[in-house]
Amino acid sequence: MNAKRTNKRRSRFIPFRMTRDIIGVWKYAHRPFLLFELVYKLLTIGVFIPLLTILFNKILDVGGFNAAANHDLLRFVFSRYGLLSLLLMAPIAMMLIYTEFAALVYIAYYGIQKKRARIRPVLLKAISRLPGLWRIGIFGLALYLLLLFPLLDAGIGGSLLPSVAIPNFITGELMKTSIGTIVLVIVALVVLILNLICIYALPIMVLEGKNQFWNAVRESSRLFWRSKWSLVRAVIEWVLIFLLLFILLICLLILVGLLLPDGDSEGAAIAITLGITLSLGLYIATLVMTPLFITVITLLYVRYQGQDQVNLDTDGVDATVWEGRNMRRSLVRRYRSALATFGLLILIAIGWGATTLLTDWGEANDKFIIMAHRGDVTAGVENTMGAFEGAIRTGADYIELDILQTKDGKLAVIHDENLKRLSGKNVNVFDLTLAQLQQIPLRAGEFRDFVPSLDEVLERTRGKIKLNVELKTHGHEKNFVSTFVNTIRKHKAEQQIIVQSLDYELVQKVKKAAPDLTVGYVIFATFAPLNRFEADFFVVEESFARPRLIRSAKMSGKPIYVWTVNDTESVERFYTLGADGIITDIATDAKETIQVLHQVESEEQ
Repeated sequence: MNAKRTNKRRSRFIPFRMTRDIIGVWKYAHRPFLLFELVYKLLTIGVFIPLLTILFNKILDVGGFNAAANHDLLRFVFSRYGLLSLLLMAPIAMMLIYTEFAALVYIAYYGIQKKRARIRPVLLKAISRLPGLWRIGIFGLALYLLLLFPLLDAGIGGSLLPSVAIPNFITGELMKTSIGTIVLVIVALVVLILNLICIYALPIMVLEGKNQFWNAVRESSRLFWRSKWSLVRAVIEWVLIFLLLFILLICLLILVGLLLPDGDSEGAAIAITLGITLSLGLYIATLVMTPLFITVITLLYVRYQGQDQVNLDTDGVDATVWEGRNMRRSLVRRYRSALATFGLLILIAIGWGATTLLTDWGEANDKFIIMAHRGDVTAGVENTMGAFEGAIRTGADYIELDILQTKDGKLAVIHDENLKRLSGKNVNVFDLTLAQLQQIPLRAGEFRDFVPSLDEVLERTRGKIKLNVELKTHGHEKNFVSTFVNTIRKHKAEQQIIVQSLDYELVQKVKKAAPDLTVGYVIFATFAPLNRFEADFFVVEESFARPRLIRSAKMSGKPIYVWTVNDTESVERFYTLGADGIITDIATDAKETIQVLHQVESEEQ
């Protein structure tokens, strides 16, 4: 007994044990894993998502929400049509996601048993489990698959898993205060802990034949606690391996860059080949990430739960047995393994090509607009002259600023209607005159400043930089539109500014009062194509700025800008997708990124 315990302890500390176990499983499961994921992803892109989109758009049309955005979209969510879409689409999406995960769990389990699974019986087994799920626990399963697991955002989701995240403009505002930052950390910890508690729920439901999700979660929580250190070691192994692969990739790219001939067709051909290879490699990575995750949790489930709990028959599933019975019947079946591998490679290439075509990449703009969000916040308090002068020094094309109307009808440049965040005083803009407001000092870190008026900003920025003025409302406005238009006319600033607002009705009022002004609609949520809205340009929140939405703006001939883009990778992405510009807190870095991209493009030409 003591010898057995000693061997068990030693086995726990075998270097890269999980990696070795994964390789052992994938020796048998790599082909069914890749084939299943490839086909399922293509079905998702080509069938499941289009059908669900058609159904959702039909519900929007019936409910009269076919041009809904922002708060109108929130009204749809809480309307009977929103409830109808939830009742119809959530179960369909949940069953499709469960089927994929269940099939992957089966394939992983058979790989652990040193068997290569056949796709068809595995898929039929997964589908046959669906009717038993329709109990009260299905709500918990739907919540886990459609919300909790996607919120983890670990790059290991299924083909149809929704992209769920707190929008950056909300997290950005929360992180400007200590309380907001604490709230975000708590939310992230809760999401992580709940995902860890539920991590074995799917293998338990699939392999033990349990239909009650909550019972599976209780068993999963016990299993998680027993396997927690194995999970930690597995994560460390993955991080080390991916770090090593990343270093090797960087070294390879540097080596190729040094060896590439300059300015000839051979060098260009090698660069294109390398780019295609990297693109194909990334596509294959998307195929293997979810199967790898499923392999890890299934391996740990079997290790800590044991084989006794598994309630599963293997009749007709083992591909090696099935192939052995038919091997001698023809020449084709004799070379079945080689032909299957070749066919899989062909399908991967086809899938990569189809995915690339369906991604809707746009055409990058020669003139990509950089707008400094509330000025340069690294140079001064947001929406103050210190930040605006800093934005001018960065070389940004525009300053994006916010205005609110004061108690005496003047226009103050400030974002929040309450001054608590920037001044520490719990007072509202609409309760103060402009003179009173400008007596209150604002602070952000080491910076101190005061609220400027729109008149002051227009005068001091004239000829130095253009302005994107966002009209904010607090519900206490008096002649807001006419006051704004008269201010612009007084300074003859029609060509110096563009105007934007989240309020679609306000956008229409400004355009009617001043047809010569360029007026845009700010959108933080919509499912409608942008050509359904009347505006001169669109500003779309980052998480909703998907390729098709950008394309719909292009089809209507209107510029589209993305807010708030605060990392250089996203700057490059939206430039590549064909957006006309961004609103950002990192104007200097964004401008440098665009300059590098322009330089690369000019060298390629």
